[in-house]
Amino acid sequence: MSVAATVAASLTATATVVESWPAFTTGVPATGTIESIVTSVVPSVVASLLPSAATTTTPVESAPLFLPVGFEVAAIFAGALSGALMAVNRRFDIIGLVVLAVVNGLGGGIMRDLLLQDYGIFALESPRALYAVLAAALVGMFFFSLGEKLRPVLVGIDAFSLSLFALVGADKALVADLGPLQAVMLGTITAAGGGVIRDLLLDQEPALLRRGSFYASAAVAGSVVYVTATTWLNITKPVAMVSAATIALVLRFGSLWLGWESPEPVDLTPRMTAMPKRLLRTLMREREDDRGPSRPE
Repeated sequence: MSVAATVAASLTATATVVESWPAFTTGVPATGTIESIVTSVVPSVVASLLPSAATTTTPVESAPLFLPVGFEVAAIFAGALSGALMAVNRRFDIIGLVVLAVVNGLGGGIMRDLLLQDYGIFALESPRALYAVLAAALVGMFFFSLGEKLRPVLVGIDAFSLSLFALVGADKALVADLGPLQAVMLGTITAAGGGVIRDLLLDQEPALLRRGSFYASAAVAGSVVYVTATTWLNITKPVAMVSAATIALVLRFGSLWLGWESPEPVDLTPRMTAMPKRLLRTLMREREDDRGPSRPE
């Protein structure tokens, strides 16, 4: 057989094989493959276990997620008042107090909207957000002793706002047609970005970077659950929001009440390098046992 005939036969065989693989020719995962199990079978199983009202076929980017107006205002007020009280403790002037109130109350959302681009900045387009910050700044200026008494309430509101703002940020990214990882990142920035800017203005190490109670970790966990539920499992946004917020709240309150702390890096290098050595010693020992004791001459 000539070289040309051999090449032609090989190309024909390759084309036949490729045509038999729908995952390559049509972009649809072939039945029985791992990809089809992950993208189709698992969501179908989850849908069969949940009530029909809990699942949907509507694309996740069709409608954004909105929070109740009252809770939105209360959450912004709590964050801004926390920043204002920090300014009072640092003996800042009125301008410094207002800056910290704005940063702590609206900083994360502003960072998110700047990163998204072309979708508007919520903090500037929503008068109620600015009014909530202004009210918190006034309380911090003239009634800061009352603000200190409200701290336990503020902690609870802050935990709820952390969880729900993370979901709103992640949902905005999904509506903007960004990927799951980008959505989780923007959800975390929305929830914790203002605290990072606040700590930098206070010239202290950001709490986000230190080991301690779950804060950014709770936002990440909530965002991951929400993105997974809406984009992969086809769960409706209200059900996904309740589930993800519950996970974030459990982590946040558990860290505050039970002392849970974020994990530190662990060096696995010694263990990973010891495994081949241990395996080699075991193989050599088995080989010596197979040989048996040496015979005396």
